[in-house]
Amino acid sequence: MKAMRVAHLVDSLNPGGTERQCVELARGLAARGVETIVCYFRSGPLLSEMVRARIATQAVPSVSLRSVRTPVRMLRFTSFIRQWAPDVVQTYGFYTNFPGLLAGRLARIPVRVASRRELVRYLTPAQRAVDRWAWSLAHRVVVNSVAVRRQVIADGLDPAKVVVIRNGLDIQQHEPVALRVDTNGTPIVGMVAHFREQKDHATFVLAARRIAQLIPSVRFHLVGSGVLEDQVHELVRSAGMSDRVDFLGSLEGDALALVVSKFRVSVLSSKDNEGLPNSVLESMACGVPVVGTAVGGTPELIEDGVTGLLVPPRDPVALADRVVWLLKEPAVAHRLAERGRHKVEQEFTIERMVAQFHALYRDLLEKAG
Repeated sequence: MKAMRVAHLVDSLNPGGTERQCVELARGLAARGVETIVCYFRSGPLLSEMVRARIATQAVPSVSLRSVRTPVRMLRFTSFIRQWAPDVVQTYGFYTNFPGLLAGRLARIPVRVASRRELVRYLTPAQRAVDRWAWSLAHRVVVNSVAVRRQVIADGLDPAKVVVIRNGLDIQQHEPVALRVDTNGTPIVGMVAHFREQKDHATFVLAARRIAQLIPSVRFHLVGSGVLEDQVHELVRSAGMSDRVDFLGSLEGDALALVVSKFRVSVLSSKDNEGLPNSVLESMACGVPVVGTAVGGTPELIEDGVTGLLVPPRDPVALADRVVWLLKEPAVAHRLAERGRHKVEQEFTIERMVAQFHALYRDLLEKAG
């Protein structure tokens, strides 16, 4: 039997939630005997992982509806897809849905699968209209949470075309060492998030100041990078917290897991736009209790009082008070952490995610004849 061939189109290979899921899916499919290629507009550190895993890659020129070069670039990409002849084209959100699905249609690829992985509050009405048009070229649109499913259906997508496949995590890379950290040491409260508007680092900083007033020994770690990093540095300085907040930069893989495992409490202060946040999954897998805002798909990971704690967005007082409670009640924190780890083991493994995508592709190929 001929091996299945899948072409992925992702915006970049810089570390990020969507990019990481693309890499893990490509690697998992390859392990199942699927011939896989990852096409990308912008290179990044994840390219070396693809090379080490012997996954084929291809840089392609980015496609923008505002560029006069778009028709030529689309023709070249379509030609490449036609020559590589995949059975499936898989795209990863707004910036790849239009070019990937159109090229797949023009090249007569049997199965075309789009995705949306966040609530995309940042898209303009025109961009949302383009994305809706691109969906018409797809056989299915994969979303990573029920919250995103509700939104795409509200945007006009046929519910029958929407498939929920939640993010997967490499459990072996995230051992729950945090439960063995000396609770008499300096407590660390941390957040892993890109420095972007929707992550709302301002709420984290205000909450941190209140936490420090109540527990003077606490320190704070911020992991990530992004366009607003300088602004967050200034927020920390203005709050008088420079001696308590450490900026650790962007981390991946074992380095990230090691840092997260040392958090006494992990926080995500997002105000919107969360599909299914990987940072929450990673913290739960590491056995670290999580306090997150009740936005997007986060409540699908955190059952309040069971696998973590939920607070309203943009409420630094509520965020601080829940963190302080966990710092003062290690037995409660331990119980939430254990249940959080169990939930990830049962519902959010890489193996489960890859198996669901593989089954979806097989089913669509059988229907395509």
